Amino acid sequence: MMANDIIKIGDYIVIKKQNYRKLHKLNKPNSTIMLGRDSINLSGVENCPYYSVFKMILSGNKKSKEYSLELTDKAINLKDEIGVKISGNDNRNIVDDGRSQKLTATEIEDLRVDAYKASDIVETLITNSSTFHNKTEFSQDKYLKKKEKKYFEYIQILQPNLRIVAEIMYKLDPNKIQGIRIDTLSQVMSFANVYSEGVHLLYDSGSNGLMAAALLSAIGTGTSGKLLHMHPGNMSQKQALLAMNFEADHLNRCISVNVYSALRQFYQGCDTNDTPSENKSSTLKRKNVDDTETDHKIKVPRLKNDITEDGILSVDCHDNSEQTQSEPKLPKWHFDNIAASQLMKNKVDSLVITCKEDPHNIFKELMEFVKPGRPFVIYYPVAEPLQQSYLKLRSFSNVAALQITNNWMRNYQVLPERTHPEVMMNGSSGFLLTGYILK
Repeated sequence: MMANDIIKIGDYIVIKKQNYRKLHKLNKPNSTIMLGRDSINLSGVENCPYYSVFKMILSGNKKSKEYSLELTDKAINLKDEIGVKISGNDNRNIVDDGRSQKLTATEIEDLRVDAYKASDIVETLITNSSTFHNKTEFSQDKYLKKKEKKYFEYIQILQPNLRIVAEIMYKLDPNKIQGIRIDTLSQVMSFANVYSEGVHLLYDSGSNGLMAAALLSAIGTGTSGKLLHMHPGNMSQKQALLAMNFEADHLNRCISVNVYSALRQFYQGCDTNDTPSENKSSTLKRKNVDDTETDHKIKVPRLKNDITEDGILSVDCHDNSEQTQSEPKLPKWHFDNIAASQLMKNKVDSLVITCKEDPHNIFKELMEFVKPGRPFVIYYPVAEPLQQSYLKLRSFSNVAALQITNNWMRNYQVLPERTHPEVMMNGSSGFLLTGYILK
């Protein structure tokens, strides 16, 4: 088994409970996570393989919902474990008056604490229900699914990948990732022709690092490809990028720079000093020369006075102010700007823009760094800015094959005699303006 398949401290993990998934960073061995109202202690999951199944064991008192985890082979389906054999023909004689269950709420809560398995709780509820065996098979199945969702006691720890991270972030809050869905990510990578040996330029100002994670994942490990990630702020958004658990050499091939600093470095060369100590020393020398022009600015060296045994005053004229000062360490963005400027001089193989502001001016500025005959993709949540850019770019002689596309995807529930599309979902996932930049 490879080291990447083992859960380690510092990794991002995905905790799955039925259809619910949550992204969590395992900072310490005994960290705690909240799943709804349940508090789960994750001690014991370290060094276990990914996709392991754990059983939730109640560790607190009756009122608290604190659980510890116990490694098990597989999650047991409640319907298969109970095995209901008797069902009714229809539900016309069943009246929901709230008196079909003989157990009280307090007795059910005590049963939940005392019972070892969830199936024991549900079997007791079925036994004390006066209407369960008169329900149809479909109604019984619906009842069991509802109870299984409430009393389910297994979780599974998944290894993050692009599809899982994109789906979790989209379901949590689509606005934080500009409504980018996994099908849109696949379209972007296809239109941008992302390949392992290329250098790709990304401007991202609002996808929470999801677009950078998708492009860097498509470049792959053990390649010479690089991703130049530009952003408008001081720090880039990297939540999705860090959640992918990339290796250090893979993650280092994503160069994140501020777009204004990178452009200033390219055009003006403000940070191209590979030997900053020479400039600093020359500045200090020039400062000393200026200081010697006026006598009142000359610093008098500090005298060290010592009295000898004979009572004679000994004067030490050593100047302690001439000690060499340690030069400050240059920040990481200084070297990132230099590396980005070099990649921009050599030109990139594709351009991807995902922004909240008007994309037209950004595209006009960054298209100069794309090699001839290479593609570009602009993503925007609504169509109007892309339509305006489309009309403006049609007059450009060095842009070809312009088109605006939109993915309309809808999920379907496929079950016997009840197949239908999901009602509560958003069919659209933004718009793409694609084309090619000519010489």
